[in-house]
Amino acid sequence: MNTSINNDKPTSVRNGMILCTTMVAIMLYLDRVCLSILGTSIKKDLDFNEVQFANLLSAFFWAYALCQIPAGWIGDRYGPRIALGIYLFFWSLCTGLMGMVSGYGLFLLLRLGCGLFEAGAYPLANGIVRKWVPLSGRGTASGIVAIGGRLGGAIAPMLTNFLAAGASDGWRKPFIIYGLIGMVGAIIFWVWYRDEPSQHPLVNQAEIDLINGSNHVPDSSKPGFPNFVALATNLSLWLASIVMILSNFGWIFIITLFPDYLEKVFGTPADTRALYQSLPLYFGIAGMLIGGWWTDRIFRLAGPRWGRSIPMAASRVIVGISYIVCLFLGDALWVTIMMCIVAAATDMGNPAFWAYCQDVGGKYVGSVVGWGNMWGNLGAAIAPQLFILIKSYHPDDPQAGWASVFLICAVVQVIGAVAAMGIDATHPIKMDGDKSPSASF
Repeated sequence: MNTSINNDKPTSVRNGMILCTTMVAIMLYLDRVCLSILGTSIKKDLDFNEVQFANLLSAFFWAYALCQIPAGWIGDRYGPRIALGIYLFFWSLCTGLMGMVSGYGLFLLLRLGCGLFEAGAYPLANGIVRKWVPLSGRGTASGIVAIGGRLGGAIAPMLTNFLAAGASDGWRKPFIIYGLIGMVGAIIFWVWYRDEPSQHPLVNQAEIDLINGSNHVPDSSKPGFPNFVALATNLSLWLASIVMILSNFGWIFIITLFPDYLEKVFGTPADTRALYQSLPLYFGIAGMLIGGWWTDRIFRLAGPRWGRSIPMAASRVIVGISYIVCLFLGDALWVTIMMCIVAAATDMGNPAFWAYCQDVGGKYVGSVVGWGNMWGNLGAAIAPQLFILIKSYHPDDPQAGWASVFLICAVVQVIGAVAAMGIDATHPIKMDGDKSPSASF
């Protein structure tokens, strides 16, 4: 801390930290989704078949899901400045190299590497929010960071296609450009960020006091390896993980099968399909803002127990109702409107989940977020294949197949809402052998 900055008004470095983390989230999604956007050109230029390309897409999500906990723990142990800086640099390097290779095996390896290094991003982002934002504002800050991801996903189709235009192998340019920007961004992050507010030269004592609050108890000890028994026996964390799994069942439809649905059911042209798929992501941005304010508002009015569980539960109900309404619609635009509501409601519940992890995770927040994110992304990996399996039972009636998918999406949201009401953020997860009461089996 710079002791010369000693006026009574808190400095605002914390806002710069959240902005910096939001920019990392934008890069996260640009690098993640550019492969699917450029799929047609890549398959044609490199002669990849459909199975090979599907493996490239799924490789990311399996690596991303399974590396959540170790990547989060490394961030807890060594701090986001080192860990997230390394993660950002190397996932950007993998992205850039994908624009330079031609062989399937190396492409697959780089895609796995991208998923591995991106796995630490959101767990560490939550650690940054916990370190730099007062308790009552964590939901809003988490929502702002998550907006970066949605914004990156929303702008990716147009920006990526623009960068790739003009050559048969133009698909290589976006990978290389995104990779270079990310590597430079990693250096900027390392220079700007500090793991503790007190370490930053531009932070004054008033801002430190504001961030810590009146009940802050310093804890400079380094977290040990995650206590998997504590994680696996915590009922509230399991309920939160179930909510994340089922939440992704509703959301993943939008970014995977929704364009196929529009084409097969309504014959929607390609350019209109692209527009209709991107619209829900913009509504998700609004959902994040509302959700962050919502969880913090209920937190202040009713405490952490209901401040985290009510937004998660209510948002699941809204998603479920939206999918039920889709069963009765016969117009692509109206279904798209429902998908916009699905995306907005899904993202209204996400800040409450991240704030819950910050509430109960303590110095292990990266590991706790990693646990929940792992299950959520496994749900995202499984759901599309389950949807395709459900559709296969109606080969002679495609409309019935899609209706079954919508019905499944609605039912699992109800289950998620029930699970969310059991989540309790008042009991920290005891990861260091502390035997004080916690919400365990």
